Amino acid sequence: MSALPAVRGVMGYTDRVSYRPGDTVRLAVSTTAAGWRAELVRLRALAIPSAGVERRQERVGGVAAITGDGIDQRTVTGSYVRVDDLPGAGAAGLVVALAAMPTRPGADAQELLAHGRPEEGSGWAVGLDAGGRFTLRVATAAGPAEVVGPVPQAGCWYEVTAVIGGAAGGELALTVAPAGTFEANHVVRRPEPPATSRAALPGAPVPGSGPLHWACAGTDPRGAPVRPYDGRIESPVAVADATAAGSRDELARHPALLAHWDLAAAIGETGIARTALVGDAGPRGLHGTAVNHPQRAVRSSGWTGDVADFRFSPRQYAAVHFHRDDMTDCGWRFQGAVPLPADLRSGVYALELTDSDGAHDTVPVLVAPPEGTATAPLLLVLPTNSYLAYGNDHVGVDSPRTQIWSQMVPTLDDFERFRDARRELGYSLYETHADGSGVCYSSWRRPLLTMRERVYDHNAPVWQFTGDMQLVDWLDRTGRDVDVVTDHDLHAEGAGLLARYRTVLTGTHPEYPSLEILDAYERYVAAGGRLVYTGGNGMYWVTAYDPTDDQVIEIRRWGGTQAWSAEPGEYHLGFTGRQGGIWRFTGRAPQKTFGVGFVAAGNPGSSAGYRRVSTDPSVAWVFAGITGEHFGAYGVAGGAAGLEIDSAAPLLGTSPDAVVLATSVGHGDDMLEARENFNMTSRVLGGARNPRVHADLLLVPREGGGAVFSTGSIAFAGALYDLGGRTEVSRLLGNVLDRFVAGLPVLDTTV
Repeated sequence: MSALPAVRGVMGYTDRVSYRPGDTVRLAVSTTAAGWRAELVRLRALAIPSAGVERRQERVGGVAAITGDGIDQRTVTGSYVRVDDLPGAGAAGLVVALAAMPTRPGADAQELLAHGRPEEGSGWAVGLDAGGRFTLRVATAAGPAEVVGPVPQAGCWYEVTAVIGGAAGGELALTVAPAGTFEANHVVRRPEPPATSRAALPGAPVPGSGPLHWACAGTDPRGAPVRPYDGRIESPVAVADATAAGSRDELARHPALLAHWDLAAAIGETGIARTALVGDAGPRGLHGTAVNHPQRAVRSSGWTGDVADFRFSPRQYAAVHFHRDDMTDCGWRFQGAVPLPADLRSGVYALELTDSDGAHDTVPVLVAPPEGTATAPLLLVLPTNSYLAYGNDHVGVDSPRTQIWSQMVPTLDDFERFRDARRELGYSLYETHADGSGVCYSSWRRPLLTMRERVYDHNAPVWQFTGDMQLVDWLDRTGRDVDVVTDHDLHAEGAGLLARYRTVLTGTHPEYPSLEILDAYERYVAAGGRLVYTGGNGMYWVTAYDPTDDQVIEIRRWGGTQAWSAEPGEYHLGFTGRQGGIWRFTGRAPQKTFGVGFVAAGNPGSSAGYRRVSTDPSVAWVFAGITGEHFGAYGVAGGAAGLEIDSAAPLLGTSPDAVVLATSVGHGDDMLEARENFNMTSRVLGGARNPRVHADLLLVPREGGGAVFSTGSIAFAGALYDLGGRTEVSRLLGNVLDRFVAGLPVLDTTV
């Protein structure tokens, strides 16, 4: 689909996830037009054409519009490491040794390590040529010299040693030896001896200048990596003596050691505290800086399969995995700044961008209340980690399997064509890199075009941010004052933030919480707080923030219903060391706090309504004004119980005090049970024949007057609209919020 001609457009992003009144929002804009203009608006609702929902917004008074010249800003992709101040090869020559695991040999020419540009007359480079062969190239006074080694097997480890003599006639040698344990290599290779290629230098080596680069030959004037590398590099060593010999460990003890980038040394009890730092254990402290988050905490050549947590055997995880399509910072120039008024109400805002060619974009600006305060009785926590996880998702266009799942042919308007063509803006956590490895990092430092009104999403008519705007719309239309914060705020402030509010609401699909977020919700309700979980498949994936950059999150997929699976032994998050996968397998099943957990997923056609099952008079207040046993068989996504649904599960921690108020009925076979819920394959996975496929509407009384009300469905918010006069779902949620906020008993013992 990306072969379609891309229309021009304007787009932007802001400098961080969350703001407070009085903060300044910095804006980066890219457009091919001559100029652009942005004004601050408050978003009340986003349009949902299929449901007849219109966009509602208003300009924020007292905030002047900003303008700027149009810049067609370019995004640089590809991860690499830059090391400044490495000395050039001297009269004694140089030995460089590393272990490498190429994942795409033969894709094109790639560099593993490069100091200078031999093809431009200085320096040396160890890499792969266009045919996939290992190469060593050196610039000499008599012209370039090169030796060539074997073609590696993709996904297998090799010890690579390069020797560069210090004078004309000196030796130029490249030795490539198969390496790695049986477990560390992807395939079994035939036993092969080390292969050494030698040549005499035709002239004196011309020393390289400038930085040493890992995983590329350097960067072009735009900052883009030249000849980027896909694969892993393990703990390189550089010795200023061409006669030095031995293993990398032996070379690291040589008197002429220049640098030993010991990647194991960065691993501590809490993971890798500074993921962008590549430390040098040598005498000169030639530390490197990693750009665009190459993957850390990955298996190196010595992995034996006995250890699955990198913190307990750092030497087995002394590697970095580079991808030419890594991207965690667009690096655009910020052109404008918008001061937020000191008295601005908390809420969902946006910078409405238009360019001089008539293109437009809406860049969300999420505003929390002033620090340490609450300005409303209700709090809505927007799941910004989930927005990042799905950010710029191309799965609906790229995957025929997904199109079969959704039973939809992609519908691409000009915006979707534009979005699809801008792959350099980074992937979602549902995609894989060019070498097949899963994307495990996502960043806010880019335009997140999935946070826009859209005509097509393979998941549903609305999803994530656009789905959560249904809640914002309903709260506004029903006159309920509410503050808005983000996952990032809750992660940083914890239960103390929630404690300021009488009632807290989640978003519709809060799928990616950190441990701190889960702890905050549990501590809040355990202390008497009242929580409304308005979503489905929430609190699911173990998620962590970069310890030095909270605009970047990390996951490792395994054990769940997933788009890809982490490599064996790589299930622990590099940022924290915590086991990744789904929270259920760390003893934090969502049923423990929220009463329900993920049970099934399906397309909108498999959505359904609820049937009331509780006759307990102490909870009859939930259904006040609702007549009939069945309700909610309508909504933006076809029914109030749909898309992804949750149910109670006592074996996973649903409290015996929980009251199942209603359960969904009428799902079709396209609503499929989550894979982690069954241990054997089955012909009966769909909702038409599988009794486990249902959503539970549930109330969990907690100590001290606390409570959790869970809807068990992503689609629930889509039934809050008055669609054909059917308002039971809206009335029900209103009943819950009114009673929770009023502080009335959760169980009415007066009836």
